[in-house]
Amino acid sequence: MTNRKSSKSPILLEAMSIFLGMIAITALSHVVDEYLGLAGVSFLYLILVIWVSYKSQLVASIFVAIGSFLLINFFYVEPRYTFVIGSIESWSALLGFLLVSIAITSLVHQLRRQKDIAEKETFKANLLRSIIEIFSVEADSVVSLKKSCLLLKSELGCDVAILKLDPTTKESIELASSKSGEVKLDSWYLSHAIEYGAMLGPHTGTLESLDYWCIPFGRYYKSHELPALVIERAHEENIEVSLIRAIADQLSVHYQKRMAEIKAKDAGELAHRESIQNAFLSSISHDMRTPLTTIIGASSSLLKQSDQLGAAESKKLLELIHSESVYLNDSTENILSLVKLGMSDSNQVRMDWQSPEEIIGAVISRYNNREVKPSLALVMEAKDELIYGDQALIVLALTNLIENAVKAHLGRKPIQILVDRVDDEIRIGVIDEGAGFPKDFDEGLAGQQQSYQRTKKGFGLGLSIVRAVMDRHKGRLIVESSLGSDEKTYVGMAFPYKASS
Repeated sequence: MTNRKSSKSPILLEAMSIFLGMIAITALSHVVDEYLGLAGVSFLYLILVIWVSYKSQLVASIFVAIGSFLLINFFYVEPRYTFVIGSIESWSALLGFLLVSIAITSLVHQLRRQKDIAEKETFKANLLRSIIEIFSVEADSVVSLKKSCLLLKSELGCDVAILKLDPTTKESIELASSKSGEVKLDSWYLSHAIEYGAMLGPHTGTLESLDYWCIPFGRYYKSHELPALVIERAHEENIEVSLIRAIADQLSVHYQKRMAEIKAKDAGELAHRESIQNAFLSSISHDMRTPLTTIIGASSSLLKQSDQLGAAESKKLLELIHSESVYLNDSTENILSLVKLGMSDSNQVRMDWQSPEEIIGAVISRYNNREVKPSLALVMEAKDELIYGDQALIVLALTNLIENAVKAHLGRKPIQILVDRVDDEIRIGVIDEGAGFPKDFDEGLAGQQQSYQRTKKGFGLGLSIVRAVMDRHKGRLIVESSLGSDEKTYVGMAFPYKASS
């Protein structure tokens, strides 16, 4: 059932159909009268009465029943061609026909009313179920409202929009519409509906002359933050107020539920982010204060006790100052890298096809000017594969992986840089023989300054940077505490495989 067009025929066409039907039955009765008699003729007219009862109104059905009674009396009851009834048997037959016709007419109309009610309820149930399905599939509330408007347009044949009030200007704002910009309701009416939780429009008892129905989402829970459903006033003889009220209530329930979920999620994320930031700042302040204290103490000793200190002790203090200064410099660079990654947008990431060998070469060249160079070994198992990404960011991430491995590495063997392809991912990882990660370590939290560290010194910014870089490349961070039977630690980056063009 749809409510687009009326299923009733125009009155004139309906009257002509009934008139022609009576002529046709009368003509057919003249043919079969000789074979079937009065009973057969009465049956034919009874079929006409049933047909009219199903197709037309009760008054028309009774009119046809009475008309058939008179036609049978005039043409087929002796004496014929008069309205005189000559026998008791004829009276019995005609009265029986009339009573049966009226009884059948009443029963057919009751059945039709029940059928119409059932069809309307089925239509309403299917429409409301479709709205539920839209909200269950679509995560975006605006997209859900847009699809709901298009659904209502197709089923009701009316343009539909969902409008809300601007909290500042009090003007109407379109959240969704079946025809963008076409459904316009004066902001005063919209404000009135939302303020009082009242339905406006035809057959609502309030502002019935409006060209639209306006049903606020907050009919029971009034709030200026909630929008209203606005439906064009068209085919109103086929749209019941109870139907649009049920539609608005269904939309309201799911919209408010979705808004509550978003607010709860935002509140949870805000609390989680604040907790992480507090822990991160606390960790930074603690870990940076330690090397600063060491530098200040060592330099003070050199300044105040330089005459008492020997050459070996002075050199040891200078080496300590240099070591802590390098550590502070590396930490500052990592912090600045995180800030830049957080502030930059996707347009600043220069994506292109990159060779893993060139990336690793750029990383190794960074260590050529250093006095102390880590021992590195390259293992290329995916020589011909390319990575789609930003070379500078990938170099930054790989450098941090190597630095973390250098700090944790305990063996004398070189730290391995492994490039391989596993399923639909191209991976660049670092393998060391240092302390591993606990079983409950969550790679997904590495970008949120997870508290676990492989070494006592530092606050683990390296994995934070790697995680942030992988988020930009829609990849993932991999942490494996053991590879095969050897006690080794693998930390790598997995990039989604794309065929180079």
